[in-house]
Amino acid sequence: MCSTFANRILTELSDVEDISLKTFFGGFSVNSKNIMFGWITRKEFYLRGHSNYRSFFIDLGMQPLSITTGMSIKLLDYYKVSDELFKDQDKLLAMVKMVITYTKKEQYEKNEIKAKRIKELPNMTMSLERLLCSVGITDVEALKKVGYLEAYFKIKQKKASISINILFALYSSLHRFHVATLSQEAKKEIELEYQCFLKQINKNLCKE
Repeated sequence: MCSTFANRILTELSDVEDISLKTFFGGFSVNSKNIMFGWITRKEFYLRGHSNYRSFFIDLGMQPLSITTGMSIKLLDYYKVSDELFKDQDKLLAMVKMVITYTKKEQYEKNEIKAKRIKELPNMTMSLERLLCSVGITDVEALKKVGYLEAYFKIKQKKASISINILFALYSSLHRFHVATLSQEAKKEIELEYQCFLKQINKNLCKE
């Protein structure tokens, strides 16, 4: 990898805030505040694509980055900066700033989606997340609204064989700590709460 070319990119983009390079798959990632917006490979510089401006890159004749994976060639959503663009410093800098703006926005949106996923809570597994989704509890907010007692009741109705340990896991997840730190006394209290919850359900059913 040509570090001279990488240093040239740093110089060309010196006006970009907190720009940095990191080794990345035989090349360098180009970052602003640790968010990757470009890729240097061989002696070529690529900018990250986005649905809002990808067609603009293609109209400019910017070629997508291709890598060989086994017997096939894969096109990545990164587009080569041409020699002509390198000659127009103002245009290149404007494009880079646009790419950074959209990359940060995309990263923020991904983090927001990730934060809402039940799987991101402590103690959660993919199978438990799927089980909760199957009873209509599809994200963290829904789980908070339903609560650990009703959530356990719902999935117990769906899958009778689930262990009481799942109730403890749900409680710990909503309180953001690992279930292994739950004391035996706390577990007994949670079980008692669940028994009271069941009695209330039965009482409501009898009224109907």
